[in-house]
Amino acid sequence: MRSLIRRDREWMLSPSPDESITQEIKSALSCNTPFAVLLARRGGNDWQRLVDPDAHDFHSPWLLTGMEAAVSRIMEGIKREERIFIHGDFDVDGLTGAAVLYLGLLPLLPRGKIKVEVGDRTRGHGLSKGFVRRAIEEDFPLVITADCGISNAAETASLHTAGVDTVITDHHLSPPVLPKAAAIINPQQPGDTYPNKDLAGVGVAYKLISGLYERLGRPTPLQLLDLVALGTIADLVPLSNQGEVENRAMVREGFSVLANGEGAPGLRVLMKKMSVNPARIDTFDVSYFIAPKLNAANRAGDPKVAFLLLTTGKLPRAEYLTEVLLDYNKDREIAQNDLLAQAERAIADGEIDPVQDGITIVAGKHWNRGIIGLTASNLVDRYQVPAIVISKGGKLSRASCRSVEGFDIVACLKDNSDLFTRYGGHPMAAGFSIPTSALPLLYQRIRRYAAAHRTELAERVERIDTNVNLSEIDQRLYTNLCSLSPYGPGNQSPRFLSRGCSFTALSLVGSRRQHLKGKVSQDGTSLPFIAFNMGRYINTFEREKGACLVFRTGFDTWQGTVQAEGIDLVTD
Repeated sequence: MRSLIRRDREWMLSPSPDESITQEIKSALSCNTPFAVLLARRGGNDWQRLVDPDAHDFHSPWLLTGMEAAVSRIMEGIKREERIFIHGDFDVDGLTGAAVLYLGLLPLLPRGKIKVEVGDRTRGHGLSKGFVRRAIEEDFPLVITADCGISNAAETASLHTAGVDTVITDHHLSPPVLPKAAAIINPQQPGDTYPNKDLAGVGVAYKLISGLYERLGRPTPLQLLDLVALGTIADLVPLSNQGEVENRAMVREGFSVLANGEGAPGLRVLMKKMSVNPARIDTFDVSYFIAPKLNAANRAGDPKVAFLLLTTGKLPRAEYLTEVLLDYNKDREIAQNDLLAQAERAIADGEIDPVQDGITIVAGKHWNRGIIGLTASNLVDRYQVPAIVISKGGKLSRASCRSVEGFDIVACLKDNSDLFTRYGGHPMAAGFSIPTSALPLLYQRIRRYAAAHRTELAERVERIDTNVNLSEIDQRLYTNLCSLSPYGPGNQSPRFLSRGCSFTALSLVGSRRQHLKGKVSQDGTSLPFIAFNMGRYINTFEREKGACLVFRTGFDTWQGTVQAEGIDLVTD
């Protein structure tokens, strides 16, 4: 099926699942056909695991290689009342990971025994030489990392030589030679058999605290799961992967913490400022409202502000820190809009054609490194192809990369790794550093790589979960769909197809009149309808009679009704 709005987009109905499984689900859950079909297609014979995952789906922390050594070393430090230096990366995953380690260790040591440092973009990701020097000069016996360290062999070697033990918690791909550390906890390290390879950095940190508490006979620290949910969603790791649902279970439990009025007071204050209802929070709220405000600290200010907000227990201080973050965010928005305009001009003036080449690669002198990742994401949204945005320095340049489903950006970087001084990331988001003199050669290679993998992108047809009648969209179906949440990478929000639709009472809403709102009708049934950021297509929706609508289900909190959230109009 071809889009009537975006001519380069194709849709396909997913194959029908085994009818016997569908009937089994309908009988067991007393649900309607669309939900049973969705559950059967996504879960097969193991469909029960997809419904309401909870803490019972958490894996034992002791399955992680290095957990025994890490817990033993930390318990030794607690017994001796040693000072511990925590280092977290400066993005939301690293900030929440450092916060989990700090809040988890805080009740176990005397006051003043824990110090935390979060990196910044000036010093780059991971352990810096300055951090190593401070740890040695300040005579810390133990360093614990969050969301970093696996690529810091030289830095951990310096710490070891000075008599400082390092416990690494990380989730990034391991280098050929592992750092010399007292313990390494990373599901990606060679030989590790932990079932969930997609743990975020904060997830690994939480596993360490969970293992420590278990060894000490303390209850599992479920109250920290709001931070785990935040970092997991922000880092774009899969919430579900081939039946593995631990990440999704942790996010669900984290949302429950917030819904119950518990968790980090600072996070609750920030949510209130963003008008995010903790009882109805979802991954969209985290991705588009909460995480960007926390990330603004490392893009346009001091990331320590975000860490302090996540760890403070005092509401007046949380209010103050939230206002600082919002000021940072205003500066970030101005810088982001300016850089995006420069990137668009570079595309217009350059040799790269995103649509023709299947990739966007742009560079500018001394572009704000805190904003280039956001700019890459914007370019992906606009051109629907991977994007690489480079900040050119005199001798060294740094880049952020964002990708699309079907194109592994880390595999692309690995294919050109001989050019980089450093690189890493995930299939959907990555970064690298490169000598500026090597950029012309990189452009050539990236074009060749994209051309060689163009077939993968060209064959990327978007899937629709199942066909439905509008009469089947009701409160009960919406409630059933909520049982499969939270949605995100690896567990995409269900997409439905309804044929023979028409649209009435359409109007433009939103601060920039960018959204389309009205009613959608089919065979005498009408539903409230909204299509976000599709206001410019109002004439198409009004003109098309009997069109096929691709949509998600949503909830209009003002009207208290289920609504159709339009994604596309397609030919049958």
